[in-house]
Amino acid sequence: MDKILLRKLAKRIKELRKEHGFSQDDLSYHSGIARSTLGNIETSKNDVVFTKIKKVANAFGLSLSEFLNF
Repeated sequence: MDKILLRKLAKRIKELRKEHGFSQDDLSYHSGIARSTLGNIETSKNDVVFTKIKKVANAFGLSLSEFLNF
C-alpha cells in the first residue's frame, strides 16, 4: 500500500480511537485484531489487509465508505 495512504489510514484510526475513548486494547477487543498489529498500523509500520480495515470500521460502528472518508 502507498505510504501516504498508510499514514492517512493510521491517522484516521488513531483519531477515531480517541474520539470513541478507546485504548488500543479496547479497539483490539472490539475489532478482534491483536493490539500489537493495531499499534503497527497506527505507526504505519505494517501494510494493512483489507479485511482488517473492515473489522476496524465495524468496531467504530462505521461503514467502509464512512471510515475511509479522509
